[in-house]
Amino acid sequence: MGNRLIRGIVLAAGLLAGLGLEGFDMNSRGDEGAGLQILTDRTSYAPGATMHVTFLVKNNGKTPLYLFRQVGQCTSPVGWLSLQLRDPQDHIAEHWGCSIDDFNFGDEDVVQTLSKQESSVFLQFGEIYGRQEDYKLPMRKGTFRLQAELAPPGLTEEQKQSLSKHQMRVLQSTCKAPTVTITVK
Repeated sequence: MGNRLIRGIVLAAGLLAGLGLEGFDMNSRGDEGAGLQILTDRTSYAPGATMHVTFLVKNNGKTPLYLFRQVGQCTSPVGWLSLQLRDPQDHIAEHWGCSIDDFNFGDEDVVQTLSKQESSVFLQFGEIYGRQEDYKLPMRKGTFRLQAELAPPGLTEEQKQSLSKHQMRVLQSTCKAPTVTITVK
């Protein structure tokens, strides 16, 4: 699965206007201070085609939000993105991803890690961070729904207290993006 990072952090107004998404709802279900939205490169695909999905995370809270830059499809201590393809009967038609067994961030100094630009993203109120992932679609034809989630990092209580002491906010609960419908024909 290829993965391309959309460069940098972009102000919400500029990004939404540039994509023709004025008024697009970035208020996903889940964490009150963050929104998740997914966009596909098309709405109709050939069987087995590659679908490009853009994940957009918006800081809806007044307090700055820190994200780990390494967040991706695999479950990990820094959080993860989850994408499922569901058929009309609400069965999982495809679930992309992998998993690891250890969800703890370990003894790493989370404040120091999130303070480094190469390992974190810092979003002020209204700013959006984007990342693009590629997914191979099934050979099966039909209308499908894409459901995406962004899970918070697996931090210890001590790490959470350290972040709070430094007034650094991370995702607290899973964000769920509004469902997107695609057709494979």
